[in-house]
Amino acid sequence: MSGLEREIAISVRKVGKVYRIYDRPEDRLRQMLFARFGKSYGRDFCALRDVSFEVYRREALGIIGRNGSGKSTLLQILAGTLSPTWGEVKVQGRVAALLELGSGFNPEFTGRENVYLNASLLGMTKKQTDARFDEIASFAEIGDFIDQPVKTYSSGMVIRLAFAVQTAIEPEILIIDEALSVGDFFFQQKCARRMRELREKGTTLLFVSHDMAVVRDLCQQVVYLRKGELAYFGNSTQAIQLYFQEDGRKRLVNSRISATASAFGKSQAVEKFNPLACWTGESSDNAGKKDARILGVALLDEQRHPTSNVTMGQELLLWVMIEHLSAAPIDVSVAVKNRYDQIVSSFGSYTLGLTVRKPPTDEVSFFKFKMSVMIEAGLYTFRVILAQSGASANQGFVVDGTPWLGPLAVSWDYENHRAPFLGMFGIPVSGKICDPEEAFGLDVIGPPPKRDAPAL
Repeated sequence: MSGLEREIAISVRKVGKVYRIYDRPEDRLRQMLFARFGKSYGRDFCALRDVSFEVYRREALGIIGRNGSGKSTLLQILAGTLSPTWGEVKVQGRVAALLELGSGFNPEFTGRENVYLNASLLGMTKKQTDARFDEIASFAEIGDFIDQPVKTYSSGMVIRLAFAVQTAIEPEILIIDEALSVGDFFFQQKCARRMRELREKGTTLLFVSHDMAVVRDLCQQVVYLRKGELAYFGNSTQAIQLYFQEDGRKRLVNSRISATASAFGKSQAVEKFNPLACWTGESSDNAGKKDARILGVALLDEQRHPTSNVTMGQELLLWVMIEHLSAAPIDVSVAVKNRYDQIVSSFGSYTLGLTVRKPPTDEVSFFKFKMSVMIEAGLYTFRVILAQSGASANQGFVVDGTPWLGPLAVSWDYENHRAPFLGMFGIPVSGKICDPEEAFGLDVIGPPPKRDAPAL
């Protein structure tokens, strides 16, 4: 890399931020009046604690974490609108920040007036803004509303115009805090392309989002915050996996099966399977009465390479490694959830009419699902379960199960390529152009035969 690409754009060293929290408004006044006498009427809340990382020029850094993890506080400190309680922040370059919907816009001014106002605040002269105004208006796509007061805009129109202005100046550092989530899908795609173009021109990007597909696509490095602390800083895929496993269940990055298992067959299977696995471990589900347990799960593409990114319609292989602890037959099932926690599909050996049994010479077996991913673009999690039949046709009881794994990112360029289907999922369907004879099953299609008139 050149010296420019390795130049540090942002350096954060042991940064912390503490807010004083008061139970009642009057406590704030009491604190101001009586603090010098040693009185305390509030309590400290630590929003950030000793966060450290570096971002190089031309890099795109994602910042992820659950609500309340400190993401917005960190971005405000980096944008210069908030001071840290302790630590050091160095930012090298002109910063444009899109931190809050409509921030910097006067609702009484028209869109055109706000463009010139914001551009001047970002250091552009009127002549420079004149030269770029048409480009800004074209990108925002709000039509004649450009000359209407901003207070009449929808939230999507506000963010379109704000993003168009902030990116038109081609800042050295661009900071975006979740604002793009209010835009429609095609505008989000358009913004993603603009951010890639800015990166190629040398802009450093800091991007906060709960949309892990966008984070994975745009960002090479990710800061993952958990309760105000830096839980992980590094590869985006690893960070996103940790994010989806935050709720305290086993984390796929740390779980590994010991190769000192009792049977040689199991040890050899684990040794060969683990490098491909997206999850390995023993679940705690029904731990006291297992007839089988899951040793590992692998998600592979058609070339048998581990993957968590697929294109809509692509074939995907899901392998499950099972240890049999008895001779009882087992069913393997998979449930898939979308980002709204809805199960979009559940399938398994039972629905396929197959039963998994303990091999005659070994206690380890494998089950392979081959799927055509015909679900809409987005992020999904999945869970693998071992079960045994219950009293009714479609009910059973769980023997073992993994946590919710993922994310599995399904992508499609809707704007430039014809989709195999539209909607939530694809239904197997075929079509054919028919001639009338085939359509109606008749040899000749013509007017109905004449009938004699009835006698009067």
